[in-house]
Amino acid sequence: MYPGASLETIDDALTRRPERNMKTPIAVALIVMGGLLVMTPPVSDYLYQRNVVALLSHPGIQSVNLDGKMDDLYRIGCWLTGSVMIGIAIFASLFSSSESAEHKSVAATQAA
Repeated sequence: MYPGASLETIDDALTRRPERNMKTPIAVALIVMGGLLVMTPPVSDYLYQRNVVALLSHPGIQSVNLDGKMDDLYRIGCWLTGSVMIGIAIFASLFSSSESAEHKSVAATQAA
């Protein structure tokens, strides 16, 4: 089945528990994308206000249509989704690091 592998190696490979650790790139991606989602409403408001001020500073323009603002439901959705993504990444990283440390201490005890 596995040429050149001993029975102990095969048994260890078959009975080993699969790793449930969150990979670092996945955690970083969740934190970055969650941060972008959380920052979308304030950045959108800033850019919108900047455009309104720029339009009002031109001579001859006395009013600006204010219908383009972001909806409150969308604003809450961005904040909530981004916060949950960041929370999952932090929770999974903390959980996997404590589980990994516990697994290493058990393996060290068994090796001794």
